[in-house]
Amino acid sequence: MKKIKKFLSIPSDTSSLVFLRICFGSLMLWELSRYYLYNWIDDLYIKQNFHFKYEWFSWVDSIPGNGMYVVFIVMFFCALFIALGLFYKLSITLFFLLYTYVFLIDQAYYNNHFYLIAIFSFLMIFTPLNHSWSLDCFRGAIEHKNKFPAIWLWLMRFPMTMVYVYGAIAKMESDWLSGKSTRELLGKANEGTILEPLMNFQWMPVFYAWSGMFFDLLVPFAVLWKRTRVPAFITAILFHSHNYFVFPIGVFPLLSLALTVMYFEPEFPRKMIPLVLKEYFKKKYSKVTTGKNEKTTLWPHQWSIALLTGFIICQLLIPFRHHLYPGETNWHEVGHYFSWRMMLRQKNIKIKFDITHPDTGEKRFAPLDDYLNSSQIRSFAGNPGMNLQFAHHLKELVEMNGGFTPIITARIYVSLNGRRMEKLISESLNLATIPKFESAYVWVEPFGR
Repeated sequence: MKKIKKFLSIPSDTSSLVFLRICFGSLMLWELSRYYLYNWIDDLYIKQNFHFKYEWFSWVDSIPGNGMYVVFIVMFFCALFIALGLFYKLSITLFFLLYTYVFLIDQAYYNNHFYLIAIFSFLMIFTPLNHSWSLDCFRGAIEHKNKFPAIWLWLMRFPMTMVYVYGAIAKMESDWLSGKSTRELLGKANEGTILEPLMNFQWMPVFYAWSGMFFDLLVPFAVLWKRTRVPAFITAILFHSHNYFVFPIGVFPLLSLALTVMYFEPEFPRKMIPLVLKEYFKKKYSKVTTGKNEKTTLWPHQWSIALLTGFIICQLLIPFRHHLYPGETNWHEVGHYFSWRMMLRQKNIKIKFDITHPDTGEKRFAPLDDYLNSSQIRSFAGNPGMNLQFAHHLKELVEMNGGFTPIITARIYVSLNGRRMEKLISESLNLATIPKFESAYVWVEPFGR
């Protein structure tokens, strides 16, 4: 333990962490701006009355009226203040709480990069990223530091390392390595692009699958090692640029590149600062020592070390929880979320819900467009857990408006990664009688019958 603490106590230049803070705040400004530009706040949270819940957070709901606009406005200014290093602790704490709140409102809007942002912003609360190149330093609220203990640098490297490595581990399955997943994925994503002709080659999906797996597995270590850093980072730029232009995953590629830069030497941003700014900050902080013997305070408190250790252990274990459940995870999707299982399942779906009167036998079709927005429909169609929640929603509506408890059945056929269509749920199963959050592997039809 002493050796570990000694290693983590090594003085480390602050500039890479400052660079990260500015990049993160700036990217969040851009990401949040898109919610205004594309009217997502109104469409996803205000107009939509029904939301798919996470089991442990079923109490989380959107704020009525214009409350969600207030939430996003506050987040926007928090992101701005994070980038500027102004009221940093308050800004990053408030940003984490509000962003996590929005993230938990609707399971249908789940995206891995939303989860990554929540994790990263939580870790940023504890990391003293405003002790250099910040307005907090400029106004004299905190002491300027040129060096941090290396523990903060490694803490900030953890989230992206986890994404890469666990993404690679998740890809070590037959559907991915055989090219089944990527064949479907690439066929849809590259329609109308300059890459479309390449999809005619049979070897392309397999090449894409294996190269993607090895990229995720090796890139954090290759960028960390000086000899392989430049080619590895160029590969990362090409990889994330391709994903940015081909897949609708928003800020994730840009955020990934910013986090990947953290594997460089900590002092690299300082070397890139224009000479004029160097001279200014040299005068501004003329009394601050910059030599090798500069003392590094800002070591975390014992309670924060315990909290962060527990948090990291949880993050390392949670992605493996799907092994606790029987059946095919890509089919029943229990344990799929929060596990960095990215792009592993491509589903073609036929879906129809029916509402039947228990006494008369009268059956009516429930059009999905009448209850759900397009984002919800895309996510929920092949997800049995969400199918069950929707059935309960229909049941509650009928009980409230019709005065009777209906029979809710569904005809759902799914093609997983290019296979033939299979029945996901028995057509005779009354979904309204199953507990709302019952694990799907218990009641869905078995995969590959």
